[in-house]
Amino acid sequence: MRLRSIAVAAGLGLAACAGQTVTDGGDAKPVTDERFDYAANFTCEGGSKLDVVFHHGDGETLARVDGGAAISLKVDEAATTGMTWKNEKVSLMLEGPGATWTSDGATRACTFEPRSLPPPKMDGVARTLTSEDAGKSFDVKVGEKIAVALSGVPTAGYVWGASGPPAWVKATDGPGGSTTTSQFLPGFAGGNHWEVVVFEAVAAGEGEITLAQRRPWESTAEPDASTFKFMLKAG
Repeated sequence: MRLRSIAVAAGLGLAACAGQTVTDGGDAKPVTDERFDYAANFTCEGGSKLDVVFHHGDGETLARVDGGAAISLKVDEAATTGMTWKNEKVSLMLEGPGATWTSDGATRACTFEPRSLPPPKMDGVARTLTSEDAGKSFDVKVGEKIAVALSGVPTAGYVWGASGPPAWVKATDGPGGSTTTSQFLPGFAGGNHWEVVVFEAVAAGEGEITLAQRRPWESTAEPDASTFKFMLKAG
């Protein structure tokens, strides 16, 4: 069960919400709410921080102020301006990249603060390579896996994939993911996304591994949009 801290919204007029904390040596600590790891972040008038997870679950949007307890909001079907979510106490209106937060009659303008996101976490891999690892050499044991996470444009049809991997390597597609929190905003389209390819050393071997970015339906005679290469040794 996730525990949540009591929130006191400085400068936003938000009353404290019921929640929980844990103690360590008598000091209260808010418990991290992993649902907000992939939140859109806003800075509001007065300096308070607003984190929003849009469309969480069955039409629900989650919000929290200054890292406090999660507040559940539902879309306001009667809203005539922008996109609005609300409950009986607070409301959130999104217009473009900006937002307006209203609580207890006080309304604050909030500015979206985009942040870059790391590649998706992969369990069971020895390490994850990114574009900075191009041309480098890596050693793995037979049976180990190594992942390669690259930024691509799958919405335009260009995807990363293994190009002629050697017989001692098994290549499979891994998870994808957003590269920036801008992609969490409702209505956002396009942009780069993380693409992951996993290589498993199924036997001993040594050689160059190549990934190519291309449109799968195009002829193999068409040049690759981009390539990524590294050396791998399994033993």
